[in-house]
Parts: sequence; C-alpha cells; structure tokens
Amino acid sequence: MKKIIYITLLLATVLFAGCKKYKVEFEGQLVEFKPVSLTLTRGTATTAATANIVVQLVGAQQTSDLVIPFTVDAANTTAVAGTNYTLSSTGTITIPANSSTGKITITSNFANNTTAKKLTLVLADGGPVTVSQNYKTCTVTLSTTTP
Repeated sequence: MKKIIYITLLLATVLFAGCKKYKVEFEGQLVEFKPVSLTLTRGTATTAATANIVVQLVGAQQTSDLVIPFTVDAANTTAVAGTNYTLSSTGTITIPANSSTGKITITSNFANNTTAKKLTLVLADGGPVTVSQNYKTCTVTLSTTTP
C-alpha cells in the first residue's frame, strides 16, 4: 500500500513540476462600444433626455487623438435623426490623446417620441485602430417613458 502512495506522489510531483506558467498579455489595440446597449427615456417637455455613448480603447493610450468612424445601421434603426434624436457628432467619435475613451451624446426629442424607437450604431472598419467584432454595435432604445 505504501508503494502505491509513493508512486502516486511521485507521478503527481512530476506532472505538476512539468507545467509551465504563461503570462498572457494583450498586444495591439481595439476599439469597442461600452455599453453595447442602453435605453434613453423620453425626457420632459422642458428637459431633454441625454445619454453618453462611449467608445473604449483597449490597449495603450495614444499621444495623439484617435478619430474613430461610425455609421448608423439603417436596416436595424427605426429612429430618425433630427426627428427622434440628435447626436453631438455625426460619423466620427474622437478619443482624445492620452485617454482610453471617447464619447458622443445622444439627445432624445420629447415631442416626437410617442412610440419606442431604436437606433443602431456600428463602429466602421478602416479607422486607425482595429474594431472589436464582438462590441462594434451599440443599440439605443428611445423609450416613451418620462423620468
């Protein structure tokens, strides 16, 4: 019985001693939406509802601004720009130098949001940084509820 225990301990020691520990580090850069979905209330007649849509840089910060292109996915959007919402920037989001995030602000148009609408933004490939395929889409639901 002692022989079996010794052999088992010897085999376990050999197996565990042979394992190498690897340090996994991300090398490169990606941009992604964070969060990938949000709901914006209707606001009130006197106070517009706003929310920030954030684009996050995954990787080392840059010493100059990064201008990230985006598009509105017309096939998956029911909201109309200028009627149901306005964006603080159209077509690009800037991540300032020495920063990890950039943002645009969406404002809901109270008077025209009597039914729920959806806005889908997509980070466009071809910018200065690779787009994360898992987090390249942000869906904003323009709700009919007031705060």
